[in-house]
Amino acid sequence: MVNEKKITQVEILGIGDAMVDLTTRASQLPPRGGNIWSTAVTLSPGGTTANVAAGIARLGLRSSFIGCVGDDPYGRYTIEQFQRVGVDTSRIRLRPGAFTGIVLAIVDDTGERTFIACAKGASYTLLDEQDFAGINLKEIPIIHSTGVCLVEEPSRSVLLKVLEQAHQAGCNVFFDPNLRLEGNVFRDELRIAQWKAFSFSDVVLIGDNEVELMFPGKTLREAAGMICGQGAKIVVVKQGEKGASVFSADGEESCPAFQVNVNSTTGAGDSFNAGFIAARVRGASLHDALVYACAVAGLKVTGMDARSVPTHQEVMAFLAQRGFKLCLMD
Repeated sequence: MVNEKKITQVEILGIGDAMVDLTTRASQLPPRGGNIWSTAVTLSPGGTTANVAAGIARLGLRSSFIGCVGDDPYGRYTIEQFQRVGVDTSRIRLRPGAFTGIVLAIVDDTGERTFIACAKGASYTLLDEQDFAGINLKEIPIIHSTGVCLVEEPSRSVLLKVLEQAHQAGCNVFFDPNLRLEGNVFRDELRIAQWKAFSFSDVVLIGDNEVELMFPGKTLREAAGMICGQGAKIVVVKQGEKGASVFSADGEESCPAFQVNVNSTTGAGDSFNAGFIAARVRGASLHDALVYACAVAGLKVTGMDARSVPTHQEVMAFLAQRGFKLCLMD
């Protein structure tokens, strides 16, 4: 996908949400008005686009991020955690008077998680065009984002405009719908925004649960065809414990999930996205990118927080132990 001599110079820009996760473990969720006992709460960095940006850096590539965080302890913590893994934070804005979004996550005994997003009107929704002042999109080959910023204004309109400009500038745009519906209500304005984002994307990474919400009654292949009909060239469907599939003009490829001991599925989809993007940047075929991404997600779920992403060397060792020989640039 890129010239081998330039791989370390390729900038992969994430645009979107950065939040923090407060996580606890409990054997079950409480009934309405009830009570449960859980473990101590742990703090970790989160946000869908932010997790992908951090994962890409962890996998050894040049990653940067544009977005807003609150001028509060959580916002400063978010920037520190980005810098800790090597994400360029020069374009992140501390927004006075805004609050950094918080996600409360309850992880059960199977590793499945339940979220409460304390993020209505959070700092990431305040993205504006000034955040992109001085940026030449023609110089940025790869952009990734998610649908979280499409939920509210002004971030919805700003993100769609930037994705359109990036598409016109020749950027390779990776987009994950990342539907977070309130009460399972898919509002018309969000549905329209998602379809617009598809039309500006080269690669759409979508979960099979999102396929059911957006394309009721359709098979994965039929849904992928509809997304490609909107303009995308490649559609990747993440299927959790079943693995993942990729659809393109060249056909269909699938990869089963790796069998590992699951500790937490929080951030598994984001780590998969990071793995797929990183593999494509390293020149992987669609099949090899799928295998690599499944390995990244498999290793991630053995950890607890959303950013328990392995290094590139750890992923390749994991795959080699299982007899896989992928053709990727180091």
